[in-house]
Amino acid sequence: MNGIISATRSDDSTRLKSQIGHYAAPLPAKEPLSPPVNNGTSSRSHLGVNHPVLASFLCPITAIKDYHQDPAETRKKLANGQILMSAADFPAYLWEGTPPGESYDDDSMTDGLFKGYFLVRVSFQLFA
Repeated sequence: MNGIISATRSDDSTRLKSQIGHYAAPLPAKEPLSPPVNNGTSSRSHLGVNHPVLASFLCPITAIKDYHQDPAETRKKLANGQILMSAADFPAYLWEGTPPGESYDDDSMTDGLFKGYFLVRVSFQLFA
């Protein structure tokens, strides 16, 4: 039974890996993710906080306004640890909006939570 579970999990993650760039783009039919997630190399140094779009997804929701005002500076702060990313800080991609977290409101932080387009697309991929 464990073998079947492991094979299913592996199959799901393999399918997801090839589609992740499409899911991260707000309107994939009109405009693909730029720069692309898959750049043709095995290196991952261009991903995470080093990728301008993915960094906005991973940015803690408490710092998302700073990210929208000055993305380059906020990415630097994320990379060097000036803005901490901990388990207590939910990432912006959990909230609805284009870009992710755009509709976040400090006074009503649960509004739009778990409705981010990226989260919804990945969930459909895994559970459909």
